[in-house]
Amino acid sequence: MTSLKLLNDDVPVSETPAQHIRNAIQALMLAEDRVQALTIPADPMLTELIRGAEARCFKALFDLGREEVSNG
Repeated sequence: MTSLKLLNDDVPVSETPAQHIRNAIQALMLAEDRVQALTIPADPMLTELIRGAEARCFKALFDLGREEVSNG
């Protein structure tokens, strides 16, 4: 079985999984803004990839919230 490894050790350990996902969503939103500012016209494929990643993060955050409610 392969284990995942952080690419950047600067990630705070004290954050919860939900906080990590929220921060990832913020980073993706900033990335989308930069893509639209720097690529005129904006690259639709790259924008769609970023939005897809945002949607996956929102879904994971929603599912985590549901798990916390059912376990709590």
